[in-house]
Parts: sequence; structure tokens; C-alpha cells
Amino acid sequence: MKIYRNLFIVISAVNGSNFQIEQQCPQCGAPIILDEADRILSCKFCRTHVYLATEDLFRFYIPPAQGISETIYFIPYWRIKGLSYTIGGMDISNKYFDINFLCLDSKLLPHSLGLRPQAMKLKFVGGNNDDTGKFIASSSNTREALLNNFRTHTSEPRQQEIFIGETVSVIYTPVYFANGCLCDAVLKSPFYPKIEEAAIRPALDSAPDEKWHVEFLPLLCPDCGADLPGGKDALTVFCGNCNSAWNPSTKNFTKVKYSAWQEQGDDITYLPFWQMKVKVSGFQLETYADLIKLANLPKAPSEEWTKTPFYFCAPAFKLNPVLFLRWCRQLTATPSPKDLTDDFPAKKIHQVTLPVNEALGSSILTLSSLIADKRHLADVAASLKFSLEDYSLVFHPFKISAGELVHTKLDFAMDSSALTLGSYL
Repeated sequence: MKIYRNLFIVISAVNGSNFQIEQQCPQCGAPIILDEADRILSCKFCRTHVYLATEDLFRFYIPPAQGISETIYFIPYWRIKGLSYTIGGMDISNKYFDINFLCLDSKLLPHSLGLRPQAMKLKFVGGNNDDTGKFIASSSNTREALLNNFRTHTSEPRQQEIFIGETVSVIYTPVYFANGCLCDAVLKSPFYPKIEEAAIRPALDSAPDEKWHVEFLPLLCPDCGADLPGGKDALTVFCGNCNSAWNPSTKNFTKVKYSAWQEQGDDITYLPFWQMKVKVSGFQLETYADLIKLANLPKAPSEEWTKTPFYFCAPAFKLNPVLFLRWCRQLTATPSPKDLTDDFPAKKIHQVTLPVNEALGSSILTLSSLIADKRHLADVAASLKFSLEDYSLVFHPFKISAGELVHTKLDFAMDSSALTLGSYL
């Protein structure tokens, strides 16, 4: 096993960066291979259709090699990946990041797992009969504390780093003791440099055990009891019987308001966008007229704009960093549509793969990109506070034309392959 001494390892490659998980069907026990981003488990043998839920973070482990009779210890590592934007000077830069680092306070254990999670199939902690051994409990750090730690190590002074669409999880790697030293239970060989058993074993033996398992929620509508179909990576599921939408990600089904900007025709695909009413400290942003003044938009003064509510908008699905910010800016700078339909059968839609709390984080980026005076952009952005007052999903109509998805109402376009590439982020 290669030992990484740097605390943070950033992996810039996107293609194939999602790891795979081996899981048994909770109903019939058949083997199923899931992608890291999958939230719906569907068994082709018994037709089981359930949602994978947890109250906090998903936890996975790397299976040890066969033939080890010694006690296996599983060491926790944080894994974070997503999009990062940096506000500094008069510009907003971006990058993709994929990092993993040790979850324990130890200078002896390797700081990073490197590329191992992408190279091997993982399993859910507590979800298999073969996960015997001692799982060391991960630290109680919150998602925000982890990201702040990352900011401290990577950001320059007078810069603000914003994370969008990041996936946070815990990955356990197996180790054991043999011949007086700590060994890698995947390679069945000692670590290098050598880690003496006496130096690390007492800490592992006294550490609290991890008590976690994945929850399987039946996908049935809480209102009418009908099945809730959805793509494997869907964060919001829709009932075709009573036209309701639900977020089941935290063990409870939470109802989600949604509407559609409908278009005539059978060749229309609807993409989901979050429409958010956000309170911004330090700025008057209640109406579209307030945005026109702040961003110096080329709009003639009108009494209509003073009566038009202002909303931040963001894609409810993942895109590459440049395209994501472009759509946030374009739709936020456009007056919200007035002819939305609430009673909309959610068909021919793209899945919701970005939660609203992540979309809220894009508000500071959108506002920073729209502000006309960018001379002190980083300082202004750092002083702002954003609080979500209300939100809903709005489905926008698109038509495929010459390899592009074209918004039929606004005539904005994106490459049709952007949705596929976004699934790897």
C-alpha cells in the first residue's frame, strides 16, 4: 500500500471516479452492484424497489483478503468529492475535487487511501454478514467542519471557497496485526514504514465501535400508497397517481412543492431547477427591480418589476462547474415565470440529483457573478449571510436540437452530453 503523507489528495480526473458497492437484496439476498451515487435499489429477481436512507453519512468498507485468521480492524477515512468555486479578486474560479483523508487523530496510520476506493468494490457497513471485525467509530465532525478544514489547507488569504454538490461519506479500510506489526488486510503485507503493534494497538482496542447500518425504505406514496418510481440516483421521487413529490433521504418522506413551465408537444424533456426565496443580509433583494438595480441589468424601469418577486435559481442536477454557474446566472437574471402549472404529471423528466441545501450554496456564487461592482468581490462575498425562506422545484421545458438541449421558452441551450457527464460529479 502506498502511503500518502499529504493530508489532502486532490484527484482531478472525473471519468469513472464513482466507486461501486456490492450489496445483497434485503428481500431475496441476490447480489446487486450499486454505484456510489445510487439511492434506489432495484432487484431484478424479486422486483424489490427500496430507497437507501441514512440520518447522516453513508459508510462503506473495503473487504479484506481471504484467509486472515487474526482480528480485523477497520480504520475510517473521510471521503469528499464535488465542485469547488473560489471567489477572489474580481473573478470566480472553479475546480473538481475528490479527496480522502484519515478520520482518526494518528500520525502513524496512512493519511490517505489514494485511488484504492475507486479500484475495488466496496460494501455497506452493517449490511452484510461477512463484515466481522472491529469497526472504529468515525469522528463526530459535521459536514461543515470537514469542509472548513479543507478550506484552511487549500484556500489563499482573502479568498472564499464554496462547495457545491459534494458527496461526503466514510470509507473503512481493513488492517490486522501479525509478527508484532500492523498489516494491510487487502495486500496481506506490513505497512511501510513499519508500524509497531505496541504503538497503535491500545488505541484501536479502546476506540468505540461504529454502530451504523443502511435503512431500506419501501417506495410507496405516503398520500395514496401508490408506487414511487425513480431513477437509481434520484433524490426526489414522484407519484404518478396523486401528482405529489417526496424526499425520502433522511428516513422520513418529506413533501416537496413542484410545478412546471409546460410546453406543448410530445418531444419535450423537462429539467428540474430549484427556485429559492432567499434572505440576503446587507442587500435589498425582495423584487426583480432590486436585482436590476444591484446587477445593473439592461432592463427599462417598470412598475411590473417592483411587483415581481425575486428568486435565486439553480439546477437540481449536477453539471460541470462552468455550465452550472452559467445556468444559475441565466435563470436568476430572468424574471420568474407566471404561467406555472401545479397539477403536472412528472413524466419525461430528468432526475433530481442535487438537494436544495446544496443549491442554496450556489446563491453566493450567483450573486457574486451578477454584482456589477466587482472591485472588492471577495470581501463583499465573505460578509454576506444567506438564509432559505422558501423553495420549490420548477420543471423547465427543453427540446433536443442538433445535439443540444434548447430551452423552448428562453432559447438558452446546453450540450446534451452535459447531463451524462454530470452524473460522474
